[in-house]
Amino acid sequence: MIDFIKNLFTKDEDEDLLTKLPDNVALLNNQGSFLWYNDLAQKNFSDIKETFAEGYIDDIFENAMDFIVKIADKEKTTILRTKSSLEKDMFFEVSAKRTNEGYLAIFRNNTQSYKTLTSILVEHESSKKINRDKNNFLVKLANDFLTPLQSISGFSKALLDGISGELNDKQKKYINIINKNSEEVVSLYSKVLDLSKSESNLFERKLDYFDAVNVLNDIIKLNNNEITEKGLTVNVEISPDIKRTIYSNEECLRLILQNIIEVAINTTDVGEITITLKHPELELVNDKGLVPFENASEKSFLMVSVKDMGLGISEEDLDTLFEPYAQLDSPNRKNIIRSILFATIKNVIKMLKGNMWVDTEAMQGTTYNVIIPAEKVIQNEQ
Repeated sequence: MIDFIKNLFTKDEDEDLLTKLPDNVALLNNQGSFLWYNDLAQKNFSDIKETFAEGYIDDIFENAMDFIVKIADKEKTTILRTKSSLEKDMFFEVSAKRTNEGYLAIFRNNTQSYKTLTSILVEHESSKKINRDKNNFLVKLANDFLTPLQSISGFSKALLDGISGELNDKQKKYINIINKNSEEVVSLYSKVLDLSKSESNLFERKLDYFDAVNVLNDIIKLNNNEITEKGLTVNVEISPDIKRTIYSNEECLRLILQNIIEVAINTTDVGEITITLKHPELELVNDKGLVPFENASEKSFLMVSVKDMGLGISEEDLDTLFEPYAQLDSPNRKNIIRSILFATIKNVIKMLKGNMWVDTEAMQGTTYNVIIPAEKVIQNEQ
């Protein structure tokens, strides 16, 4: 029997290789009874069950043979739990190979690693659930927060417009402060709310046909006051062969464009912002991790690029661009808001099965690039 087992290995290997392996090795027949085992297996299996050699591998591990048959010759492993009177369960990682005599199985004691990993996974799932519950709670309270904030903003604006008569200079000064701060709070809360919704998958993945060019034009108009106040120029470059009608989620695309354009406006003090709408080359699509379906063409995807003329993003800031919680200690409020916006974009683009990346150069500005599927067939394929 030992000679048979040795023949499973190359001639260059030591004849006593199996007996010296740091793992438990056993040869089992098709029913799971022991034909041979190395010294280590004899020692360890005896600790689990004194009379193990007189029985079957299933006497030591839960449903062992079922799993061994499934993984044999598939270059896979499985975790088996011991059946013993020991105070604590033990876990072994098992690999197996089918032989003429039955199955050669190798058992590695991974009890500590398995329990550590299980503990980490349980903690991770618990953390995810807490985060989802927190975000759901925040979303459900949205109206309770936003309604009074919007009332403060709205009524203070009405006072400034003279709804209750002429205000003196001192009154105007204080009400202006109230109005400005309340609008900032409403804006910030809305951004945090969008992030919470995206983290908890509360955005509905409602896919339909719509005009992407119209959506872009709407977002530019929405930001026109800020663009005018800063004296910026917005250049829109739409590829001549653009397929305007795409199949995606219009609400999500609006949110993506709004967040990117808002950041571009905030980081550009002088000059222009260039927005490009086109179909990307399939080579670029593949390079960015999006796998086209068999008959995909360039028009199966939509690419939006927004280039600002800001100072660029430092390498340190780029590492945490999509991580708002890593910015909590940052004294720069703009960086925190930017990361909230981009974390939301990242989550929403993932839902749309797209991708985003950033190209930046010091003193040369930053380009924000987004690719999303634009055809119904590819949404169904992925």
